[in-house]
Amino acid sequence: MKKKLLIPAIAAAAVLCLLPFAAGAAENETEIPRMTYEEFPRIDGSLACVPMIEELAMRVTGCTEEEAEAVLDDFTNTNPCYLELARGNRDILLVYEAADETKEELKNYDPLDLQELGKDALVFLVNENNPVESLTVDQIYDIYTGKITNWSEVGGNDVPIKAFLRPETSGSQTLMRKLILGDAELVEGQLEEIPTMEGIINELKEYENDGNALGYSVYYYASSMHQVPGVRLIRVEGVEPSNDTIASGEYSLTNPFFVVTNEQSSENALAIRDWLLTDEGQNFVEECGYVRAR
Repeated sequence: MKKKLLIPAIAAAAVLCLLPFAAGAAENETEIPRMTYEEFPRIDGSLACVPMIEELAMRVTGCTEEEAEAVLDDFTNTNPCYLELARGNRDILLVYEAADETKEELKNYDPLDLQELGKDALVFLVNENNPVESLTVDQIYDIYTGKITNWSEVGGNDVPIKAFLRPETSGSQTLMRKLILGDAELVEGQLEEIPTMEGIINELKEYENDGNALGYSVYYYASSMHQVPGVRLIRVEGVEPSNDTIASGEYSLTNPFFVVTNEQSSENALAIRDWLLTDEGQNFVEECGYVRAR
């Protein structure tokens, strides 16, 4: 699950509270929290945040890489981890936005505190044999809703489009809904659901070897965690996704990810949260290869 680091609106607003800084966080408090491995809080999050979680554990406790991996032995991923925190089974999350269905379920629990930790983006990938270099947001929408069915309609070869998608409760599908599709119904036939982010990228390389497949992921995962020869990112509205274009907003399909706690979170979890929101903590986010929130 882990690639070694190269150190290098909200629908349920009553439930998910987003503030500029966490209560108690001070910009001038830059000392990283120190604790023993046993004192490290129960942590969970999104798959794309795993490298940062493991690096955080090593920085805070001085543990080994193997021990850092073990803090995620009961890892649940984006939507289940929100509910685990709400139920008191986790202390802190580093996580992408929850699906609307999860936000509705969270209304049954005490509010969560979401703080913007960094930025990522929804990106689209094709087989390297596909000559299409860029798609517009409207074209992507039309492909996934069945209006566009052939690559020749968007400047490619005269072959049918095979569009891969993620399950509705996945983090990348949440972004797809928020940034592209909204409540639109998806067409049957040219779409195929792939259960994992790793799987969707692998399928893009292998599918019939003629470059007619299209898929999506989040930028950090596709560019840093699971790079596959034979698969490339395409531009959206003529803009190539990169840390720089995500940070500047030039690449438009961006969205924050969060550090999340609640009133039941341990003091150590809150100390880590507060540090991550300082300048030093934001530098750490950037050192891990992500785009900082501020």
